[in-house]
Amino acid sequence: MIASSALTSCYTYKIFPTDNRDFSYQGPRTTAYVTNPELKKEYSILVRSKIFNVTTDSLDNSAIKIKLFPLQRKLACGQPIVLTLLTLGQIPVLLPDNYRYTFQEIYPGDSQFKSFDLHVATRYWFWDFLYIKKDFNGKAGQTLSAQYFVTK
Repeated sequence: MIASSALTSCYTYKIFPTDNRDFSYQGPRTTAYVTNPELKKEYSILVRSKIFNVTTDSLDNSAIKIKLFPLQRKLACGQPIVLTLLTLGQIPVLLPDNYRYTFQEIYPGDSQFKSFDLHVATRYWFWDFLYIKKDFNGKAGQTLSAQYFVTK
């Protein structure tokens, strides 16, 4: 019981493949208006990805429209967590969850669906309790940016 409660704060997020961790796009960005920002997690990931210059002005005719879809999560096998529990968190384990991020780019007279597999793993390790910044949306946004501009 104590080991499992201690592990609740001993995790961080890691981006895979590792090339995506340092990806930075420096080119021009399109202005976009998100039609359904009430999907807060998905909206935050899109904003943090910096793919678009996101505007809140729905009357901006130069902005494309973006319709977000709920983030889908495919859980990884949780069996490796037993090793961490038995060693009281001294051996780090990765749970490579896969996420499907989907949105629709709506242009005047046209639209395109975009779907990306985001590989963001959760690492459980006792010493990660020292790492305060547990930012899933930032890591997912970084991965989304890399996937979007590399496959474009």
